[in-house]
Amino acid sequence: LRGKNKTELEGQLKDLKSELSALRVAKVTGGAPNKLSKIKSVRKSVARVLTVYRQSQRSALKAKIDDDATKKKGKVHLPLDMRFKKTRAIR
Repeated sequence: LRGKNKTELEGQLKDLKSELSALRVAKVTGGAPNKLSKIKSVRKSVARVLTVYRQSQRSALKAKIDDDATKKKGKVHLPLDMRFKKTRAIR
């Protein structure tokens, strides 16, 4: 998954979501038990694709911020969602 680009990940996500909706329809109409058990694995696959997509977006954004920081002088602050999440006691 990590080797795929943005458009490939979006295409795979679209396929998985359409498969998931078809499985949910099969569940309502009383489909076969093997289709019902496949819902969980498809949901996990959707989560994997979204995770990889988000991580690649974040790494690209972090690289751009780091690149911009080298051009500026002074301290450059990261956006709040890009900062390290520490425990409450450390913050």
